Amino acid sequence: MQKKYFGTVVQGLGKGKEFGFQTANIELIDNKLDIENGVYVVMIELNNRTLSGMLYAGTRPTLHLRKTTIEIHIFDFNEDIYNLQISFQILHKIRDEIHFKSIENLIEQLHRDKKTVYDFLQNPNL
Repeated sequence: MQKKYFGTVVQGLGKGKEFGFQTANIELIDNKLDIENGVYVVMIELNNRTLSGMLYAGTRPTLHLRKTTIEIHIFDFNEDIYNLQISFQILHKIRDEIHFKSIENLIEQLHRDKKTVYDFLQNPNL
């Protein structure tokens, strides 16, 4: 059984929305995410619903930032969830954190990551 993490959705910089990948920025309740920086497949529980998405944990080196953040792009979801409690389980790591040469390269990779996550959710045994 995967570990379940609990947190609160907090205001971020809005870059995900700007890039076409709106994210829920998570402030963990216990502040301990015991994974390496990178992109992961996650299952989310929010308001008694189970949702899927991709999680990014890292320092956002392409944006030249240093603070570690946890952001989840929830698939097929567009609601205001600031200050709500959220929980999630990490199912699979997609890739390590990467420093991209441009925002365009980052956005192209996000599209590839999303397809990889969808493919995993359709067939987790691959």
